[in-house]
Amino acid sequence: MQKQSCCGSPGVDYCFSSPLGCINVTSCSSGLHAMKLDENITDENFSPNKRTKVQLLRGDLENEPEIIQQCLKWLQMYFTSPKLLINVSRPDICCFKQLSPGFHTRVWQTLADTVGPGEVITYGALATMLKNPGAVRAVGSAMRNNPNAIIVPCHRVVRSNSMGLYHGGKLQKVKLWLLNHEGVNKFT
Repeated sequence: MQKQSCCGSPGVDYCFSSPLGCINVTSCSSGLHAMKLDENITDENFSPNKRTKVQLLRGDLENEPEIIQQCLKWLQMYFTSPKLLINVSRPDICCFKQLSPGFHTRVWQTLADTVGPGEVITYGALATMLKNPGAVRAVGSAMRNNPNAIIVPCHRVVRSNSMGLYHGGKLQKVKLWLLNHEGVNKFT
């Protein structure tokens, strides 16, 4: 199925298996439009399986675009050894290529570029990093609307006194699993 994105190019949908369940990816030849957990995953049915191999479901990887091959390598490294992601190029993300990115895009790019696996940042610190310390709620809005989960690590953004919400509070177990997987255990 083809969809339009921020780059204006039609996107193509793919699905990867993962320890969290199906990860749906939409991309074009320029980069990723979206990376989301299957919409059927909830806190009530979340059942991660670390033994699940990350692979492309449906399709022949050798015939898929380079961006999908990069995405597979990135996801495989993330679910195997997240601290080693520095050795794997992050697939391009279309909205990061905009000439005049909006506030949400600047938040996502700053987060993706500066907060690595095993690290967390507060909403306020991220707003300050963007030279807009009063924009804490706007940062929260950007996190709620993040189209590229995991690769733009909104799970690493926390409240000053708690873990904070993930997907509007619907995927708290997923956020905790992702943080623990990366070595952040202070919310357990």
